[in-house]
Amino acid sequence: MSSIIENLQLAAQQVHLINLYQANSEVVYTGYIDRLAPDGVVVNTYDDAGLQDGAVFMRYDVIDEVEMMSEDLDNMAFRLKNATTEGLNSVPQPALAIDDQQPALAQLVDHAHSDHQVVLLVLADNDNYLEGQVQAITDQTITFTTFDKFDFKNKTQQVIPLDSIQILEFCGNELLLESAFVKTAHAHQETVKASEPDDVDATLNNALAQHQLIAIRSADGSDMFFVGFINTLNADSVLLNLIDMTGQFGGYTLCRRSLIESVTTQSDYLQTMRGFIELNRQYELNVQPVLNDERLFDGTTDLFESILRQAATFNNLVHITTENPMLPAMAGYPGALTNGHFIFYNVDDDNQINHVGTMIELDQVVELSFGYMDAYLLEKRLKSTGNL
Repeated sequence: MSSIIENLQLAAQQVHLINLYQANSEVVYTGYIDRLAPDGVVVNTYDDAGLQDGAVFMRYDVIDEVEMMSEDLDNMAFRLKNATTEGLNSVPQPALAIDDQQPALAQLVDHAHSDHQVVLLVLADNDNYLEGQVQAITDQTITFTTFDKFDFKNKTQQVIPLDSIQILEFCGNELLLESAFVKTAHAHQETVKASEPDDVDATLNNALAQHQLIAIRSADGSDMFFVGFINTLNADSVLLNLIDMTGQFGGYTLCRRSLIESVTTQSDYLQTMRGFIELNRQYELNVQPVLNDERLFDGTTDLFESILRQAATFNNLVHITTENPMLPAMAGYPGALTNGHFIFYNVDDDNQINHVGTMIELDQVVELSFGYMDAYLLEKRLKSTGNL
């Protein structure tokens, strides 16, 4: 434990960008130390685009490792700098005013209570997290009401001892949007979805005509689902303007109709996302300035072929999933299309391009994503390191 504290003190003194790893969770927090309090550390955290995304309080005994140097941190430092240079936007972050000499958790809980904030808690001996609002506080406990954006009926109230709270996330973009959304009128809606082929076809046609927000669930067993508005529809495939978890434009995804298990047109999650989209309009945050959400496509063509040809011609990074179970989903660059095949040069976890590539059949590609934030950032990073 002493080495963890020493590393945190060093990172705070030298203003290091750090990764905080936990012993029994895959979640990693990246950011700068805001303060070292008697009961834990407060870190200003950043999202994958390099934008400040709220903060987290972590008890010292939850931290397994403090990382101050790595390829991942170099990559994040690049993204932070890029976010400033390119003028990327995020929901305004409220200022944090707490007394360093006093335990931080009680003060943060008090702020969340008085501001009616939605916060995220991770409790001791609990694999799950809780999102919701602090309703009441005593010296030792809080009364907490959960908010479940997937099911508004799932609203429980419980008394939680303060000393069982291991982690508290607050003021992140999604949490700030939820804090605003829960103040608006929202009632549980029964989920409406189509899964029979004829119903799916009719639902897709109607969603295109009505400019309706939908969720498409993949039939490949991955539990993957895409949320967005239909851009282009043809006999073989659906092209979506994606909406990300914070209600912003998230690039484009093209998927084969054969990949679709179901199409949802009404649910509590879609209601939440529609609320986020509206809030983002008010903040003028619907699309980041480096992305283009106004692209048009020709539905009379084979969209997989035309988009891959375009990506090969202009050397654009794309993400693909194939129906071949031996091939993982990959981000990278397609080569020229010949005889219904192309070589795909994937980018690995260390930002290295596989120059040998993998031969892929066009007909085996079932999902193709492009024009999204991570593709833009990965491409800029590859150019900055001389790998592209």
